[in-house]
Amino acid sequence: MASSTAAAPGGLNHYAYATNDMIKTHKFWTEVMRCKFLGAQRQGGEPDKYSGETLGSFLHCFYGLADGSAVAFFELANNFTKTDDGIPAFTKHLALSVNSRDELYDWMAHFKSCGVDVKGEIDHDGLWYSIYVIDPNGQMVELTWQSRPFNEKDVEEGLEIMRQWREDKAGGRLVSTAEASPSIPKCPGHPCTSLLDPNLDLRTPK
Repeated sequence: MASSTAAAPGGLNHYAYATNDMIKTHKFWTEVMRCKFLGAQRQGGEPDKYSGETLGSFLHCFYGLADGSAVAFFELANNFTKTDDGIPAFTKHLALSVNSRDELYDWMAHFKSCGVDVKGEIDHDGLWYSIYVIDPNGQMVELTWQSRPFNEKDVEEGLEIMRQWREDKAGGRLVSTAEASPSIPKCPGHPCTSLLDPNLDLRTPK
């Protein structure tokens, strides 16, 4: 069990992606997304401090968001071929906050003026209002205005939704978008708790 005094991490430092073209990526994230270029690192040819394996050469560039966090990109010496892992793109998007719905509309106009295809506005149950663009690497980026903070009602309703989902998934009552793996994943370090166990407590520890 984790210590009851442990707190959640303070915030996102950076989220890293891969690119085959740092120049296009740099132009998109500085000119279109209006992020500040923070700096870059270049490494390779020496043992990795974590795995001990010798790494190939790579470039690592950072782009700052208004809250102090960053989006980062790796370019490798050898270009990679992006393969379809079968997971829908919408499940792997990067969502960035804006301060108002009017600001969201300003971003929509900005994207169009840059010649960037923009999808939306999408109303997510009145809680988020979002627009979507794709960066040069095929990464889906969402800009969203959250109309209110989460509250205790959201927590209770969310736990009930998750409980119903686990029951329906275990009972084979869900609509599948692809062939599902017959194996049921387990929680690492907890051999007795399946992710489909209806008795699994999903509450955040106090």
